[in-house]
Amino acid sequence: MDSNKIFLTSMLAATTAFAATAYQNQVGFLTNGPKHIAVTDAAGKEIIFKDADGKTALTVTAPDAILWESANEEASLVNFSELTTPGTYQAYLDGEAIGHPIIISDNALEGVTKASLKFFYFQRSSTELTEEFAGKYARAMGTPDTAVMYHPSTGRTDLTSTFNGAKGWYDAGDYGKYVVNSGISTYTLLQLYQHNKDYFDTLNLNIPESKNDVPDILDEIRWNIEWMLTMQDSDGGVFHKLTTKQFAGMVLPEKVVKQRYAIGKSVTATWDFVGVTALAADIYKPFDPEFAAKCAQAAADARWWARENPRAYYSQPSDVGTGTYSDGNAIDEKIWGSAELFRITGKPEFLEEVLRNPISKQRSKLPAWQTVYALAAFTIATNPHLFGEAEVDSSRNLIFTLADSYIDMPDNGYGLAIDNADFYWGSNSAVANKGMVLIHAYILSKEKKYLDAAQGLLDYLLGRNPLDISYLTGWGVNQVLHPHHRPSEGDTVEMPVPGMLVGGPNSSANDCAKSHIEADAPAKSYYDNSCSYATNEVAINWNAPFAYLAGSLQAIAATGKVYEVGASKPEPYDLDAIAVTKPGAKIRASGNRLIFKNGAVQVEKALRDGSIRYFNLKGAISKGNR
Repeated sequence: MDSNKIFLTSMLAATTAFAATAYQNQVGFLTNGPKHIAVTDAAGKEIIFKDADGKTALTVTAPDAILWESANEEASLVNFSELTTPGTYQAYLDGEAIGHPIIISDNALEGVTKASLKFFYFQRSSTELTEEFAGKYARAMGTPDTAVMYHPSTGRTDLTSTFNGAKGWYDAGDYGKYVVNSGISTYTLLQLYQHNKDYFDTLNLNIPESKNDVPDILDEIRWNIEWMLTMQDSDGGVFHKLTTKQFAGMVLPEKVVKQRYAIGKSVTATWDFVGVTALAADIYKPFDPEFAAKCAQAAADARWWARENPRAYYSQPSDVGTGTYSDGNAIDEKIWGSAELFRITGKPEFLEEVLRNPISKQRSKLPAWQTVYALAAFTIATNPHLFGEAEVDSSRNLIFTLADSYIDMPDNGYGLAIDNADFYWGSNSAVANKGMVLIHAYILSKEKKYLDAAQGLLDYLLGRNPLDISYLTGWGVNQVLHPHHRPSEGDTVEMPVPGMLVGGPNSSANDCAKSHIEADAPAKSYYDNSCSYATNEVAINWNAPFAYLAGSLQAIAATGKVYEVGASKPEPYDLDAIAVTKPGAKIRASGNRLIFKNGAVQVEKALRDGSIRYFNLKGAISKGNR
């Protein structure tokens, strides 16, 4: 055993008795990035950082302790950012080792970036996971979804027929596939690639497609987009979800044999679908123009259905018990989807919805599956060459309003932009999404304070928290071991699938974690047990912002490049040529199409005698016939 391994082993042993006194990122720190450790009972004392040879590399006097109300605990935030030589270190207080081994590296976050993206491979539906790519987590194919039936809630009358709904990702700890949650998750990963192409063009995730000429991250995302495309009905609307009627037990996918259904058709799922497929049409165009064009057409078709069915909100059928993802307001989804369509077409009719519902900082809210207003702001703010000055300024203001509210939070001993209001179901996703907002603020301003705050949030998820735990499975000295995740429970492997971000502390947990709620310390209201879906479930919309946060920080550090605002200028799609009719309407003559004319959307109808007439969407004849 070499000296470095001996040093690591001794440090790990030494930290057992003292782990409760210091809290830190347990995975690693970027060489030139900010580095902090929260230490209790250390104010005014010297914290000594020693290298692998036991030599003092840095000495820092701990500042005054400050209360973090969420932990009901005082701590001193010790800054050791001056330590910029890659290697392994250990912090000491009063001659005793505190905390865990400190890893400093140029690629400190590459491992967790890969792991959090590989999670999506482990969530693949309709395929076998082979040992070559899944290692000991290999499993047989389950839920092929090649013969999905229509639930009556879809509005379809042919309830005995089936369709091919293969591929896609299992949404969370269960085996359902949900378009709404896929919307924000897929978009987040597409933006991760869009903002960091140089880094992700060559990042190998060891997936079945790794040997082709497409970046692995895009191959993985496409697996889910291809499923989303199967969920579009012939009228343009999008089915809400694909699940069994009730949740399966804690078994492997191959054991799920009950019939699976397309359930519901909703305006929110349809607008989310628009946003994802429109962005995908731009990103995949250099790699597969045919697939990109298919995405563009699907987005346009879905948009017309959504406009014609503005109140088609999802309502859970009485015989269904799987996740709902219901949302009674689709304005934010509409603005987002319309902004993405305008970005890839430049057509004024797609901008209309954005102008009708102007972006405002008064609506500033953290991105989440039910609140995607900020996603529209992200798109508009980073495309000033396409959108008007007023829309761009409003979008920037919304982003900075959110980001500054995190920066301006009262100081606490953990140095975190997190307060009591953040500890709800999926609190870790709230933390990761805050990081995504902060990185957008950095992209727009190049102000380092936003990037540093984002790093602090990642540090929290990887161990700088009062439970001294890394919330990412497979990573950290003290890591989550019992997530609410059916494949991990159903297999025979002791350790859970790696790279999964669990939901985290939840001060209103109503399951087996209820007895672990600490009313005075919501940051400690957590239970590492598979029985707790309220604190320990995993989900694609939690992993996606974590991947964006960790991946962006690593990519910026590795390449030295920051996404250039306005640099992406899509070659416009001419979506006017896509023929779409109102849902349920019969095509009366060939050549019908929807166009934008005289300031409104009209139906252009080619009559049998070769003449053309125009009608409004209510069927009344319009001026300007020829």
